[in-house]
Amino acid sequence: MNTNKTILSICNRCRDGKEDDLKSRGGQRFLDNFLNKIKNNKILNLKVRSVACMSQCKRSCVISLTSENNFTYVFGDIIPDNQEFTSELFNLIRTYSNSPNGFLRRGERPQLFRSNILGRLPSIVSNSDLVTYLYKS
Repeated sequence: MNTNKTILSICNRCRDGKEDDLKSRGGQRFLDNFLNKIKNNKILNLKVRSVACMSQCKRSCVISLTSENNFTYVFGDIIPDNQEFTSELFNLIRTYSNSPNGFLRRGERPQLFRSNILGRLPSIVSNSDLVTYLYKS
C-alpha cells in the first residue's frame, strides 16, 4: 500500500472548445467539478493542485497523479463536463493510493482512464523491474 500523500494536478488552462459559450476553460471547469464533488467524497492523504498549463494542448484536458517514490501517471482527453470522468477519477485515486509503488496495470484503472494515458513515469528511486539502469558514473 502506498502510504505517501497522493498529489492530483489538474491543468486549469486546458481548452475544450466551449470557452466562448461557457465563459471558462475546460480545465478550470473540470477542476471546479472535482473540487465540488470532493466535499462529499473525502479522500485521505490527497492534495489537489491547479497547474497553469501542463503542455499537453493536443490531448487536453490533462491531469496527473503522483506521490513520493512512486510512479507518476499523466492522463489527457478528459471531457470536463462529463461527470463520469469526475466519478471515475475518485476510483482511480483510491486504486493508485492503495497500490504498491503507485503502479497500475491497464486493467486495474477505471475504464475511462485506460486508453487516455499519456505517460507512466517511474520515480527517481524506482526499484520496479520495469526500470533497468544502463549507465552510472
